[in-house]
Amino acid sequence: MTSPFATLRALLSDARQRLWRAYCIVAVAVLMELVPYYLLWRASEPNTDLLRLALVLLAALLGKYLLLTLAGYFSHLAAFDVLYRTRLKLATALTRLPLAALAGRSNASVRNIIMNDVERLEQFIAHHSVDMVAALISPLAAALFLFWIDWGMALAALATVPLAIIAQKLFSRGMQARTEAYHQASTELDSAMVEYVRGIPVMKAFQQSVTAFRLLDQRMHRYHQLVESFTRRAVPAWSVFVVLLNANLFILLPFGLWRVAQGSLSVTQLVLTLMLGSGLLKPLLRITFLGTLLREIFAGVARIAPLLAEKPPQTLVAMPTQYDLQADAVSFSYKNTPVLQGIRLQLPAGQFYAMVGTSGSGKSTLASLLAGLHAPSSGLITLGGQDLSRFSDAQRASMIAVVTQEVFLFKGTLADNLRIGNPQASESQLWQALRLAQAERWVALLPQQLQTPVGERGVTLSGGEQQRIAIARALLANTAILILDEATAFADALTEAAFYRDLRSERPTMSVLSIAHRLYAVQQADQLLVMEHGELVAQGTHQMLLKQNSTYRSLWEQQFALAKWHIRAEGESDVIV
Repeated sequence: MTSPFATLRALLSDARQRLWRAYCIVAVAVLMELVPYYLLWRASEPNTDLLRLALVLLAALLGKYLLLTLAGYFSHLAAFDVLYRTRLKLATALTRLPLAALAGRSNASVRNIIMNDVERLEQFIAHHSVDMVAALISPLAAALFLFWIDWGMALAALATVPLAIIAQKLFSRGMQARTEAYHQASTELDSAMVEYVRGIPVMKAFQQSVTAFRLLDQRMHRYHQLVESFTRRAVPAWSVFVVLLNANLFILLPFGLWRVAQGSLSVTQLVLTLMLGSGLLKPLLRITFLGTLLREIFAGVARIAPLLAEKPPQTLVAMPTQYDLQADAVSFSYKNTPVLQGIRLQLPAGQFYAMVGTSGSGKSTLASLLAGLHAPSSGLITLGGQDLSRFSDAQRASMIAVVTQEVFLFKGTLADNLRIGNPQASESQLWQALRLAQAERWVALLPQQLQTPVGERGVTLSGGEQQRIAIARALLANTAILILDEATAFADALTEAAFYRDLRSERPTMSVLSIAHRLYAVQQADQLLVMEHGELVAQGTHQMLLKQNSTYRSLWEQQFALAKWHIRAEGESDVIV
């Protein structure tokens, strides 16, 4: 696994030249801070041209200001370049990663990596890295100047450093673990907050407050406890550290006065050493703060690294000449919980398959495995006789299209969302796909038709309209296989049946695998697959399963009874006399 330091070096590689330029410039600017002290030394000499020294001082101050501005300019250019490249790499990586790699991450955690961790890295490069260089060089240069003035006073100015280092060690002990715990609590709180905001309509419908949303309440309480615990442990050690860094004046002043009284130190030297020595260690406060920030940066880079990890190179295999799907002893477990067990299945190309079963029987999991979105825990899935996992993502997407019940539409127009399936699709092709998806009529009635704006996540459309757009988008990809995971759940029974009828009529060579709850719409499927408790328990036509499989017969009878159920007045009868 790549170390965070190596990942950080890789992220900074393209901006390294600008950063070094910024650091060299800030180093010169820091050295110019010593010019006023040197001029004060010269001003104490007899017959000194004070006007000339004042002009030199003014030039030094202006030069320092210009150099710091120039250093900030280069560090910001480097930071924005890193920000742009890192987010672009992350966005590219997310399109490349399989769903299984993202399944354990919440939306909030991924968003925090792309937004907060990268933003923190940009802030550090633009501002804090330059400050860190200045904070390191400033006390070093000041200490060397103090040793040049008087080595004894220089040692007195540094006398409290060992004690301050000990206090700093106490302050930073366990900091990494506390930082990781804080980030985890912050991510969990963000995730719960997003879920709460999305669920506000439900909360309002039942007149519930935030305290009723236990997950958010628990995570807010945990976050508060972590911050409180961190503050109680950190503040005392930090206070001691700050006091010790500023305590050297209590050594310098009496020691310097004694030296003056002894005649081994001039008044000018005393004044200079007091001025330099009293502020000598203050930059270390910034270093400590930046050190804590640097730990957060490395923690963030450690979270970025797995997303940027290169996938093992895939050896492209030849595209199949036929598209039979086959599952051989396929099993799948999620966090050690078995979901599918020993699935054996053959789906010849060009037929209409419907997968049915009770909720939780493993239908959606099997569909995602057949689509190549997840890898089986054991067993093998082949397409056209070749291992499905050997195909590249681009090859798989060109052969298999998937539409799930949870539809995501992007902000833009209907045409923009449809062309995600086929960027080169003509307008006539868009209308043809909409007609097959049973969406042509209502889109044609819209004032702007295909140019109708769609809100983010498709909020301007109903659930059924969103699903029809998603189906049309998949149809535009013109793949050999179409997998519909409850993708017609929002449609009424007649619309759903019309969709399957038209699809089989106009795309007779396309293999269609549909997960559906309404058996009426899929009873004409070439093969019905019955799932129960993670196993494929039966396969056959509607009439065959009615005779041979009790699970399917029970599902059909329940839905048939519900379809005939209606409200009647007391005393009425369904019996026709």
